[in-house]
Amino acid sequence: MAEDFRSRLRRLRREEGPPASGEPAAEGVAPAPEPAAGIGGAPAEPPAPPPGVSSELDAGPVVARPAGGAYERLKRRDAPRTAAPGLPSSGSDMPPLLPRPAPLRADTPAVAAEREAEAAVPPVHVAPRPRGELSFEPPARIAASGATKARTTWLPLDHAHGDTRLGEWSSTTAAHLAGLARDERIAACDLSRALFLDTETSGLSGGAGTYVWLVGLGRFVDAAEDREAGFEVWQGFLDHPSREAALLAETAARIAAASMVVTFFGKSFDRHRLEDKMRLHGVEPPFARTPHLDLYWPLRRAHRGKWSDCRLKTLEHHLCGVRRHDDLPGSFAPAAWFDFLAGRPHRLEGVFRHNHDDILSLVSLAVRA
Repeated sequence: MAEDFRSRLRRLRREEGPPASGEPAAEGVAPAPEPAAGIGGAPAEPPAPPPGVSSELDAGPVVARPAGGAYERLKRRDAPRTAAPGLPSSGSDMPPLLPRPAPLRADTPAVAAEREAEAAVPPVHVAPRPRGELSFEPPARIAASGATKARTTWLPLDHAHGDTRLGEWSSTTAAHLAGLARDERIAACDLSRALFLDTETSGLSGGAGTYVWLVGLGRFVDAAEDREAGFEVWQGFLDHPSREAALLAETAARIAAASMVVTFFGKSFDRHRLEDKMRLHGVEPPFARTPHLDLYWPLRRAHRGKWSDCRLKTLEHHLCGVRRHDDLPGSFAPAAWFDFLAGRPHRLEGVFRHNHDDILSLVSLAVRA
């Protein structure tokens, strides 16, 4: 065993080369020869290494070492890291950070497109302290945990949204809507008590950190002493996160009183966001016992491939002739709410109008379906 160990040691020494000057050689290994003296006592130039052998300058004498092997791997590992070509050095042994992108020039197409998008967004409507600027009406029902702020809008039945009048909903049959939704329960529903739902949230993800801060509910109302029959849009607003339970309780009560719910992509988004937050606050979700017509899926089956996509804005334009002017995109809704909470100038009026138009489009699409 001792002879085998010495043999392996000799092989390692042959790969690593002889020890530096002043270090004792291992047993059985010849010491490195002293360099020959040159003119004036200076060391002479060493002979060129044979092919396949690289020469390195260490702290000791010039020694020829074989290329590759353990020595080369250690040398590459211990070498200081340098920046990649074209990148600034970080001044340490860590890889350099990627450079910051150069600022966009004023004449680039990206800047021009960004300016066009900003020009299409409605300007700020409300002063920097906007809480008192939004007009709200008290809801018909006050939740036990506190009052819910809401805005109520009434429209006559002959109001036209695109090419469709709201009163045409009465010509729709429940059996036809049941076939669209593939839900036999809708065939027995009273369409005059249908509820049209659309929400605005603080983000697209679910969970406790996402707030449903605007709930739009549209319904047909009978004639009253001060007005004729028409269509009412109730928009419950969360003016502070502490009043979330009150808004959810009011929303659940209104949905439970309806015969059915009509949404666009609501089975995949709106319903789950509301159910998650209702359970979090101890409010019983009403969706399981309320028939639900999600217009997205039947319209997608019927018109997929005809246009660029099957979004609400695309379908309402081609099927109902709706053309929105100065519409605030839904992607601006979270920022508008956060600006409101922080007391900054905001675009909440644009979000209210966008949500109001979405509810009217639900009526028009259901009629044209």
